[in-house]
Amino acid sequence: MKKILGLFLIGMVMVACNDSGVDAAGERHPSIKLEDGKFTDKRDGNKYAVVEIGDKIWMAENLRYMDSSKTKNLKGNVWCYDNKADSCSKYGALYSWTAAMDFESKYNTSMKNLVSYHVYDGICPEGWHIPSYSEWVDLKTALQNMSVDDVAVGTNMKSIEGWIQGDTASKAMNRFGFNAMPAGRRNSENGEFMSTGKYAFFWAAGEIDEGTSIGWGLRYDWDRLENGTYYKDHGMSVRCVIAAGVKREGDIDSSYLDKIPFDYGELEFEGTKYKTIKIGNQNWMAENMNFKTDDSWCYNDDSEKCEKYGRLYSFEQAKAICPEGWHLPTSTDVRLLANSVKNYASSLRSREGWTDKGGKGWNLWGFNMLPAGGRESGDYFDSAVSAYMWVDGQMVMWLRYYNEDIEIMTKGTGTAFPVRCVED
Repeated sequence: MKKILGLFLIGMVMVACNDSGVDAAGERHPSIKLEDGKFTDKRDGNKYAVVEIGDKIWMAENLRYMDSSKTKNLKGNVWCYDNKADSCSKYGALYSWTAAMDFESKYNTSMKNLVSYHVYDGICPEGWHIPSYSEWVDLKTALQNMSVDDVAVGTNMKSIEGWIQGDTASKAMNRFGFNAMPAGRRNSENGEFMSTGKYAFFWAAGEIDEGTSIGWGLRYDWDRLENGTYYKDHGMSVRCVIAAGVKREGDIDSSYLDKIPFDYGELEFEGTKYKTIKIGNQNWMAENMNFKTDDSWCYNDDSEKCEKYGRLYSFEQAKAICPEGWHLPTSTDVRLLANSVKNYASSLRSREGWTDKGGKGWNLWGFNMLPAGGRESGDYFDSAVSAYMWVDGQMVMWLRYYNEDIEIMTKGTGTAFPVRCVED
């Protein structure tokens, strides 16, 4: 699967280390095996979805390992929310920092003096480790680099279910598959639990002083991911991480993308309702026009193609067809759209309809541009491999299945392509 968004490959993967994970020189080389959509922790049989963001693979669920008979440092230092076992199944376990790091509990109140550049496996499965502060920073930066300007990192990290909707926060989107559940926290001073639905807290490997360590948090009433200082004997969630450049086999499951809850608007024109979507400061039609006019065609003269892909219009028809208050996009409009999505065509391409040669899109922002092809001098071409739409000046925006280019090119007379309008 090719990488998208520069260095940022998005997808759900399932991971398993090889039996030893160690070569003849004693170096660890974990492998990635994709099995039925889940990574299996061989210690207890728990299965986890994971996601690749930037140069790391992260668990996309909170760790649930709790066997204190095998891992002594867990005893008395790991909890299920509200002391109910089914909470661990839903939200994962809540660990003290020493439990997460697999240190003796005495380090809840004394310094371990960690080496900042060292990898600490902690409570994670073989081959995985507790993320460092810098790895959390890298995650945040990667998500910022993938996001449209006015969409915050926390919004894209939160699971689409489980969060209470705060008045000052955007709707949770899980756009990049991290799936941060609002698991709450166990407070150290009284053993009480902070609310699920409102907060998610994750440990990092670093410590601050004798009693506090570094963590990262999300809240129901803001859209940010923020680091903070937390008492070591708080109970917080754990996400394990592994380098992305490991040997892998099997396919990546990106089905979480089909569940992104886009905030579609609606535009009614000549009895047909079209979805609309705001991307950056623009409001676009999220479907191709399908209004029958002279000099418009269905691909291969098949009416079913019109229902799926919309119609192909001559440029003269395209100039006249947009509803009042909307217009045929200009080259400036297209450049603004491209800048908003960081110039990656796969973030605009639909999740379906494309050739099976590797061109499936990600539809990250709800634009859902289908590979409708075009028409020239009575011949139809490029269905399943190219998506076009007319641009004022007798040009088209062109997306292809095999690269990330968002191109604008001039087209001659006798050609016909789809129409998407943008609001004035």
